[in-house]
Amino acid sequence: METLIRLLHSTPYPMLFFIGLGIRLIVGMRQFNRRGLGGLQHFNNYFVGLITLSIEWVLKWVALALMLWGLWGWLFR
Repeated sequence: METLIRLLHSTPYPMLFFIGLGIRLIVGMRQFNRRGLGGLQHFNNYFVGLITLSIEWVLKWVALALMLWGLWGWLFR
């Protein structure tokens, strides 16, 4: 955990913003490509869908945090 914190502190703020943006784009693209004709997401079974949506939800929040942290540091430091 300490190594991850050091890595995040040494990464330039614009890079943090673009990493967060990239994560959001990848997750959004995966969600878009999973939709069927009716606009609903299709999974093989319930548990795969539950795990997939949970992981994507966490990744979206991580990406949002990275984007806000990068934008804050980029504009105000």
